[in-house]
Amino acid sequence: MGEQPDEGTGQMNIYLAITITVLWYICYPIAYVAYYAALAILFALRFLYRPLAFLLQPLIYLGRFLLACLIAPFELLGRFETVYIYLGIAALVGIVLGLVQRYLSGLLFKLLRLDTKSGAPPVRTAKEYREAKRREQAKAEAPLITAGPLSPIASSPTQLSPSYLSTSESTRKFKRSRGVLNQTIMEEMESDY
Repeated sequence: MGEQPDEGTGQMNIYLAITITVLWYICYPIAYVAYYAALAILFALRFLYRPLAFLLQPLIYLGRFLLACLIAPFELLGRFETVYIYLGIAALVGIVLGLVQRYLSGLLFKLLRLDTKSGAPPVRTAKEYREAKRREQAKAEAPLITAGPLSPIASSPTQLSPSYLSTSESTRKFKRSRGVLNQTIMEEMESDY
């Protein structure tokens, strides 16, 4: 009995061998021509490279400069990488500790009953508001300096100078503009003390 070759023993299928041979004879001339055409094109490009590189040199330098400008911030970030890591970790630790502190202080306030509200502020009625406003106006209209018992003004009201009377009349006329800037500072007259 004759032995037939197994397909997995390394012997090549006859159809596969024929296909490879036919493709070789078809592709070899094409590859041969393409190889020498590529060599000719490379020779022409090498011949034209030096004048072309000379003409394009300003554009090449400009492109390199722009590329360096675009990359510079990233290089700067790379140099400060450890500082960014340190500050980032510090920020995270600060946030976590702040949240923990807030939670613990809120808990302590509740435990010690310090968070009780004293109540809402009393709501004033319109009548109370008007009464408070009237008291403020009365207080503002009251004289700022009262005459004492030893004052020359209180002892002899007839000796007031006319300039003092005119000034006091003008202040009565302008009750609305009673502020520190609108008040006249009175100087004392020569006295025999």
